[in-house]
Amino acid sequence: MKKAMISLLCVSTIIGGAIPVFAADNQLDSDTMHIMSDPILISTNEGINKANDIIIEGKNIDLGKLSVVIKDGKVLVPLKVTAEALGFNVNIDKDNNVALLDKDRINASITIGEDTYYYSNLIGKGKDVVCGKAIGTGASPIIIDNEVYVSIKVYNSLLRDEKAIGSFWCTTKDGQNIYVDNGNIVIGWKLINNKWYYMNNDGTTKKGWIKTNSNWYYVYDNGEMAVNTTTPDGYKVDKDGKWDFGKQIQKLAIDGIANPIEEFKTIEDAQKVLKFKILTPKTIPEKYNVKYISTISKQTFQICYSNGDNEILFRIGQGIENISGDYTEYKNNDIVKVNNKDIKLSGNDESVKLATWKVNEMSYSILVNKGMKKDDIINVIKSTF
Repeated sequence: MKKAMISLLCVSTIIGGAIPVFAADNQLDSDTMHIMSDPILISTNEGINKANDIIIEGKNIDLGKLSVVIKDGKVLVPLKVTAEALGFNVNIDKDNNVALLDKDRINASITIGEDTYYYSNLIGKGKDVVCGKAIGTGASPIIIDNEVYVSIKVYNSLLRDEKAIGSFWCTTKDGQNIYVDNGNIVIGWKLINNKWYYMNNDGTTKKGWIKTNSNWYYVYDNGEMAVNTTTPDGYKVDKDGKWDFGKQIQKLAIDGIANPIEEFKTIEDAQKVLKFKILTPKTIPEKYNVKYISTISKQTFQICYSNGDNEILFRIGQGIENISGDYTEYKNNDIVKVNNKDIKLSGNDESVKLATWKVNEMSYSILVNKGMKKDDIINVIKSTF
């Protein structure tokens, strides 16, 4: 791949600042940092919280069928679609690998060659010219599928604004989520919209258990930290996401025992590893969506629904006494009849947090993180018959 160089009428020096990574704790037990050198194509058609457009100078730019690219830990964007969205005229000479940009008094020329960017900017009535030396962004412009990609940070220079690049989610074609923060990928912990996320050293979101300052935290497929809930592998975490079960984790690692939890994308996929037929609620309150699907030791099926504030965990298993995994001593424990089945409802005051019942050899449970009205949880239970 040829490198890229931008030659201009004049040059203005722009000094960029590094964006720090915000962490839940100051010290992280993590592997040595390794930045991937191969480009990662990223689709912007789907992302966390549906924030799929890239943001430059406060403008949401839809890349359409094109993608953001991560190379050497740097964020690259397609030149033509982004520059034109920002009001630049763009002319690309593919024979000579040259792209010319102009907008008002800003002129730029991009040539395949080196990681060096130049531009000229006329001020006032065109009599004054701001000039300087070339700057590098750490990422050479590249061509992928006949499209020229440049470092997103080149727009800090062209727009003379060190904060021109916004923050947004994007998703790799293999389903990996990446968060771009002011033009940088994020590594480690990051607080986004009042939720903590954890990213690997290549910027992709982490999945599973993470140890930070002797505390254990669980993060879902999208990198979001679990809080005040039961994790897919059956452990409870508090409102800060912490849960200390270090001895058990260490034993599993030492003995080489495989994790009994298997996560799946669909119920149909989970059904393939189970010997019993999966039954799930047909009625779930509005605004609840599937958060995760998994099995435990190929004996228990569980599916979690969430509305962003509350969670409903439904479990079904064969020959399991306490399938819920919840040993809380609740104030109220009542037995009610639903479709001629004895259902135990447990909770505090008027809120039901746990429902358990058996049908033949099958055990069922519904655990509601913040509780649910009695009539509402009974409707969910009825829909399982």
